[in-house]
Amino acid sequence: MTFAARLRSLSDLVASIDRKALIALVAALLGLVLANVGTRLAGYTIAWADELAVYCMVWAGFVGAALMLRARTAPAVSALIRFTPPRAGAALRAGASLAAALFGALVIWTCWRWFDPVGIVSAGFDVTRFEAATFNFIYTQTTPVMGLPSVIFYAVLPWFGFGALVHATTNLLEDCGLLPRIDAADSAVTGEG
Repeated sequence: MTFAARLRSLSDLVASIDRKALIALVAALLGLVLANVGTRLAGYTIAWADELAVYCMVWAGFVGAALMLRARTAPAVSALIRFTPPRAGAALRAGASLAAALFGALVIWTCWRWFDPVGIVSAGFDVTRFEAATFNFIYTQTTPVMGLPSVIFYAVLPWFGFGALVHATTNLLEDCGLLPRIDAADSAVTGEG
């Protein structure tokens, strides 16, 4: 199996995971909001449900954005490509895929610096020592209401960067003719299962 074929398989796997996660996140968001509306009618507010609903919405946004990259459903790019000659449209499509891949790589690099896995390992997983050496407080920040470690909710960022890089690179290989282009309707992005 070639690198391109393996990358497409990885992209399909990530898209399948993202699709299932997106469904779960939107369902959780709906459930949390409806539960809180119901309890507010009874004069009681579930404060943590509001906060968790916000985090579900943010996660769903990042997960959905990665899926949109693979499905090539960015409206501005699609509209521009439709109104250009075929060769120019192909170049624009490849340019958009390259820009998205570079953006995904930048997100991964930024997360690597922010999460600083080498630094936390070097500190022997001693968060106090890590913070004293780096002034990076990512591992001790907590959410305002639930009091959970914020790093749990920040974890969507490296996942998004990874998905964006994999999907955009797969799209770029399709744009360059190194992989046959698969219609999004036939792929793991929108498929059942």
